[in-house]
Amino acid sequence: MRRMLWCGLAVLLGTRGLGAQTVPARDLWEFPLGAVLEPAALASEPGSGLWNPAALRVPAGARWNLGVASLTTSADQAVDGQLIALGYRRESGVIIGVTIARAAVPGILRTETDPQSLGDVPYNSLLASVTAARELLPHLSAGFAVRYREGRADRLLNHAIAADLGFVLHDLPFRDARISVSSFLWRPGREISDRPAVLAAADLRLMGTALRETRLGMSYNGVNRGAREYGPFVAWRIARVDLRGAWLRTTSAGGAVTRLRSGIALHYNRFVVGVAREEGASGLGPLYQFTLSSLIK
Repeated sequence: MRRMLWCGLAVLLGTRGLGAQTVPARDLWEFPLGAVLEPAALASEPGSGLWNPAALRVPAGARWNLGVASLTTSADQAVDGQLIALGYRRESGVIIGVTIARAAVPGILRTETDPQSLGDVPYNSLLASVTAARELLPHLSAGFAVRYREGRADRLLNHAIAADLGFVLHDLPFRDARISVSSFLWRPGREISDRPAVLAAADLRLMGTALRETRLGMSYNGVNRGAREYGPFVAWRIARVDLRGAWLRTTSAGGAVTRLRSGIALHYNRFVVGVAREEGASGLGPLYQFTLSSLIK
């Protein structure tokens, strides 16, 4: 997958190759941290609203939502990410969230003229978000996020502030359809160097009811002057069990790869535990994700 290749190549090219990238390690935020089970624009587990501020989730009847996520690739790529999120629902219906996420490529060795290792080259990024979301109208939720992003590539360290806006149309009369769209890492006037993304997804209920249903939809994730990811996804809900699957095609720099995502989420009392996998492509290893969230009344 092209994202895993970029992580190592960006460092090997040196600071000259990174000159056009205002904040290093932007490519690490093309990994679907917290969004392997669901399309990024609709991802509500672990309740963080990381990708779409309007998807920040603390349902009525609860006051807090605490969630964590961990993402890792196989050992030969050694890309990992972690996320912790806290959401608070006010009596007015406004949901306030704080999310801290980190992604990194550990184990990039520094060498000089001989193959003897001189230590590791740091390549990582930290993303902290403060988000507010609420239902503006029946069936329409909106969210806004302010983000601080820091990136490091070897000796180059920089940071930036971004702001994102998202919307979710939900519980529509036609087959309980949902439509969502949001920006990600948008800095007005810096679209070329910072490469913000546009996320979108839509799905509907093919059959069943809320606790026993089959849903089908399409997702899209497009990075400015970068990769485009799109494809169908399907979700089954059987009482306390969610089964998910997606077939995705990614196009970048004239090339294209396809891969599968699949996963399962278990609901127990106020807890949701999820495990998901993205199949590797072009000889690269698979990606794994674990999520856990809990509602607090």
